Amino acid sequence: MITTVLPFLDDLRKNNNREWFQKNRSRYEQAKKEFESFLGLVIPAIAEYEPAMKFIEPKDCLFRIFRDVRFSKDKLPYKTNMGAWITPSGRKSSGPGFYIHLQPGESFLSGGIHMPDPEKLKKIRQEIYYNIDEFINECN
Repeated sequence: MITTVLPFLDDLRKNNNREWFQKNRSRYEQAKKEFESFLGLVIPAIAEYEPAMKFIEPKDCLFRIFRDVRFSKDKLPYKTNMGAWITPSGRKSSGPGFYIHLQPGESFLSGGIHMPDPEKLKKIRQEIYYNIDEFINECN
């Protein structure tokens, strides 16, 4: 199903510049389309046990491939991965969700919350503390 994503990202890693990207934009668009299709299969599977995810559109979860280099020492213009943050509010949500990261040799799936504010973090830690046995059993 995802046949163009990883080869495109591998080539992008080797040629991370605007000129190459513009010449290969159609490859990028095809890889992005395949990743969206993949998310279109993953999201309903997640919605089976997280009903709030039922109406999420794949395009609302995708991260841009363009890097913000304004404050970075690394001035490469493009990310060498494709990622999606699956939450009821889409990729801009700071709430809990699922993250899919595709990158040659470094792909993964994770779940949780990214950079919660101090009050949310305190509540999360408190719930873990109150339910430590259940937490340990779920981790094993």
